[in-house]
Amino acid sequence: MTSPIRRRLVRAAACTASGVFALTSTIGLAMADGTRAAGDGFGPGPVGEHTIQPLKHECTTGEPEELCRNIGVTDGWYDGKDVKFLYTQNFFCDPAVASGASNGCEVGEKFKNVPPGTTSEAFTDPLFIPVPLFSPAPPVQCPTGPCIDHPDNIDLSRLAGALGKPADQLKDVPLPGHDHIIADRNMDRPEWWPVYVVGVTNPESFKQIEKGKDLATLQRLAADPNSGVTTPIPTNVFLWFQTLAGTSDNCPPEHAPDNAKTSTTHHSAPAAVAGRPPMPTGRH
Repeated sequence: MTSPIRRRLVRAAACTASGVFALTSTIGLAMADGTRAAGDGFGPGPVGEHTIQPLKHECTTGEPEELCRNIGVTDGWYDGKDVKFLYTQNFFCDPAVASGASNGCEVGEKFKNVPPGTTSEAFTDPLFIPVPLFSPAPPVQCPTGPCIDHPDNIDLSRLAGALGKPADQLKDVPLPGHDHIIADRNMDRPEWWPVYVVGVTNPESFKQIEKGKDLATLQRLAADPNSGVTTPIPTNVFLWFQTLAGTSDNCPPEHAPDNAKTSTTHHSAPAAVAGRPPMPTGRH
């Protein structure tokens, strides 16, 4: 039987994600070397004016601290493989979306604007973060607390009904521990990744996610009303990172030919199941 918290989370996801998960095969456009002009999707540089939070740990790149700030690596998953994400600047939270958190970040409403330096959502790919909502919580790629270039705190008040807590107690809380799943590597180039939260109340389902390490596993579990896994919940949060070449068995080449075509083959997102909207997908 579906638990009350599972039912509340599913309803919260469905309400807040209305219109976000429309079927699409063109979330973004992957382009080859030399084909983009400045400002058409790459965002500001790693030490640009939008870098606002110094690195929390000692710089290990050998560069001066001023150049090294906000550089760090986390683990992630892509297509069933372990990958590494290299972060080179701080997060961005769309200020057009109201938030009770001190940093302006929230879960439950989709961003209205993309970060400065990015012309449209077409130049982004979604980042899904499975969040275990049970005790004891398992080890995750980003535990609760500081994680490189992530917001330290966030507003969860829009999910108060689902989480069973007063909204006032959820307006500025530590960022929950989570894992990372992407559906496209963006040719190992850095870009802004809008964050979608996937709540997981069933420990066995979380183990399946850890084993699958891909979007397909999330989609399958979210389609099952007894899995304890929500459809993705939108946020106003963006993270800036790139996947590192060589961190999976099927990574793309580090450099595309200068004369490579700018078009890509797009794959359709899975159809909605049992009245549920499909998940947003990455470009391939």
